Amino acid sequence: MEKETRMLLLVFVVSLVTYFAFLFGYGWNAFLAFLTSFAAGVLGILLGFALDRAMEKQKDNEVRRAFLALIHDELTEIKGKIPPQTTGVYMLYPEVWDSLVASGIIRLLSSEQVTKLTKVYRNVKGTQYEAEWVRRAVEEFNNVPESENQKREWLKNRYNELWNRHLERGNELTKEIENLLKEKWWKSEKVQK
Repeated sequence: MEKETRMLLLVFVVSLVTYFAFLFGYGWNAFLAFLTSFAAGVLGILLGFALDRAMEKQKDNEVRRAFLALIHDELTEIKGKIPPQTTGVYMLYPEVWDSLVASGIIRLLSSEQVTKLTKVYRNVKGTQYEAEWVRRAVEEFNNVPESENQKREWLKNRYNELWNRHLERGNELTKEIENLLKEKWWKSEKVQK
């Protein structure tokens, strides 16, 4: 017998014994008085739990909407910092996403939202990684004296390769972000301003 079944059976037996004890021991009026106060207590507790759950759900919905609005703004900002929207190399900091994951608020999002956002943010971090390599290549190039033409030429070619890869990844990420920002759940959550 399962644990839940045994618990239900135990509650039933205790209730039945209580019923007969009050009915035969104290009479019908005492039983009705007990039943009335017992029912009021149980209903009060159930109502309290239901109200608490409704308030928690409302609070969770507000938190989810607020974080989705912040994620929407963050993705829009990131999109503006990657090629082809810019010709510079900017560091991308997905702080809102990281705090969403670290705080456990990610549990409030649907599995579809989590899956799509995770994919985009993984690519944001990959683009960030490549941006760091491009910046290092520029710093290396700038630290080599102009008298070392061969090394400067090699570093320039390396920079061009890294930049082209960063540009290609930026184009892909821009498309992914644009597609993600067109999702219907942004509108249904009323997160756009």
